Amino acid sequence: MTNQRIVAIGYIVLALLAGFFLEHVLLAVFGSFGTTQPLTRPLWNDWAWSSFIGLGISFGAAFYLWNNPKKREVSFEIVAELRKVSWPSFAETRAATVAVIVASLIAAALLGLFDVLWQFLTDKIQNPTA
Repeated sequence: MTNQRIVAIGYIVLALLAGFFLEHVLLAVFGSFGTTQPLTRPLWNDWAWSSFIGLGISFGAAFYLWNNPKKREVSFEIVAELRKVSWPSFAETRAATVAVIVASLIAAALLGLFDVLWQFLTDKIQNPTA
């Protein structure tokens, strides 16, 4: 797959994600004002005006980024650099994940032990007769 195709697919996916997020933001904004509440009613199935507006804004931004040569070149450079990365294998990722989980459990146990010890000591200092 060429870098240009990866960047184009990335722009489309990011535009979709941003559009759906913007749809929810616009629903909240339009729903809070009386004059814009008709924009929150469904037009077709679950699609409201805010859905089309959010997707339109995000695809417009993606189209602008694609047509801006500087931005597009930066995107191509990012993809080229990511192709140079040596990604870990599944076995290495699994081993590192297990190591992190074990270290977290050991740290949690030690912190819990210190917490119980300090609670016992502060209780004895505050109430020496109890």
